[in-house]
Amino acid sequence: MSWFKDTITSTLGRKLMMALTGLFLIVFLVGHVSGNTLLFKGDDGLAFNAYAKFMTTNPAVKVLSYITYFSI
Repeated sequence: MSWFKDTITSTLGRKLMMALTGLFLIVFLVGHVSGNTLLFKGDDGLAFNAYAKFMTTNPAVKVLSYITYFSI
């Protein structure tokens, strides 16, 4: 476990953590923006409703949301 602590506390480890959290934020934002732009699709909201159902029923999304809550 010492190597993990040494890696995280080093300057390279801090840069790696910053890069990973930035990548997570970008993926999070792109996912939500792409889903929310479905509102502009001219199908009376059917595509957005399918996106909303996917976001509320998919177990992987639930796990990612808990990880997001924990990281904050």
